[in-house]
Amino acid sequence: MRKNLAGWLYVIVLCTASLPLDAAEQALKVSPSGHYFTWRGKTILLVGDSGTQCILQNLNVDYRRWVDDCAARGMTALHVWSFLGPRQKQDSSVVERRWGYVYPGATPWKRRAGGSPGADQLPQWDLTQFDEGNDPSKHYWPRLRDLALRARDKGLVFGFTVFFGWPKHAESQQPDWDYHPFNVRNGGHLTDNNAVQIIHSPGVEVLSENWSDAWPAAKKTQWIWERFSDKLIRDLNPLGNVFFVFMDEHSYSEGNCGDHFLHFFKKRGALWVDWSKRRRDVDAVYVETATLTDRNRLAVGGFTALPARPLLCLEGPPYTLGDSGVRRSMWTFAIGGGHFLFHDDAEQGTDQTGIMGYDPNVKDGRIPYTTYDWLGYMSRFFNEGLTNLDALRPHNERVGGGGTKACCLATPGVEYAVYLPEGGTLQLDLGAAEGKTFFADWYDPRTGIWTPAGTVKGGGWTSLTPPHNPTDDWALRLRLERN
Repeated sequence: MRKNLAGWLYVIVLCTASLPLDAAEQALKVSPSGHYFTWRGKTILLVGDSGTQCILQNLNVDYRRWVDDCAARGMTALHVWSFLGPRQKQDSSVVERRWGYVYPGATPWKRRAGGSPGADQLPQWDLTQFDEGNDPSKHYWPRLRDLALRARDKGLVFGFTVFFGWPKHAESQQPDWDYHPFNVRNGGHLTDNNAVQIIHSPGVEVLSENWSDAWPAAKKTQWIWERFSDKLIRDLNPLGNVFFVFMDEHSYSEGNCGDHFLHFFKKRGALWVDWSKRRRDVDAVYVETATLTDRNRLAVGGFTALPARPLLCLEGPPYTLGDSGVRRSMWTFAIGGGHFLFHDDAEQGTDQTGIMGYDPNVKDGRIPYTTYDWLGYMSRFFNEGLTNLDALRPHNERVGGGGTKACCLATPGVEYAVYLPEGGTLQLDLGAAEGKTFFADWYDPRTGIWTPAGTVKGGGWTSLTPPHNPTDDWALRLRLERN
């Protein structure tokens, strides 16, 4: 039954390729201000979880339960990486520490029927053939389609990092390249991990040509990546809830293909995200990995840069489950107008804490529900608690007092959202609101509970103190009228 269902889901995806006008209007796009997104007719801040490579890497992971858990908490987005070759051997002499056993892996390409084994002791890959099929529990592409469709049907935007399968490390301590499908050891055509990002003819597409074993390595690389990208766009873009990311971080070279694939995706109508060096040409940008608890300065800097683009944080510590620094990092970024997705696969206290908890075979697997709750509470504050998100801008000059390090997002005179990372008494400048009266509500980032604080009159500076536990972090909302 599951096979048949997955097949019908694929038919549904393909049939949405020609979206009627009303459906096209509901599709994901950048908001009129240039700082947020609109989806299904509403401006939203993307807040959610990133399953990185784990969701698509291990076929035993219950990705539907992950989607459902995130949606139930009020998140608005999910994000994954395209693939990472399983770094394991079938005889269990090598296993990935976070999984702890030899799991059924998946990548976008089929394995050969026989012949020489790859590094993982399975048949090598055939990079001219996709791992297609109807069963999400056995094949990469039906799994990816079902994941994105499940996210859409649960009201979630779906982000997908396309490149490069993480060939970054080629050392014995971090042997990622040993298990990469492009490695000659695994049926690929490359002997150097730095060549994964090098293509033959930037600006000139080759995917319509017939594969030739006589091609130079760079042309083979280009053909494989273009065919992969084209299938991603055809399979996912019609859903209307998908954005694509070039690289999560530029901690290793992008080679010569960054501009090439920017134009490749854009000309096919996909929403494309890359670093700020391509700000002028992309739809949205992301911040580089940063080990900061207070990310407000990063967010404000990205918000005020021109031209206006949504700013995404896709990874970067702190990660540890239950650490208040995690909560403060997400809130300080969001109150600066940034979109936040938690990097859910590393350093959360144990190797098995994170997405690994969705694989029932992982011993001591632990799902970070505390972090999920915090993400949901923050999402509800911005996406349900504020009146006009698209009009809000960073206004830290309007808050201060008590050494609170307060951060402010506001439409002066109309609506204010404030975050106090260290609590304390807030000083808020309402000088732009002469003669106006606001309803004030405190919001607890740990519980998602609102506490009414009465009314506040505009016209000058005013002081407000959290209702209890004044040294904890708190959020505050001021608006002219209640919903």
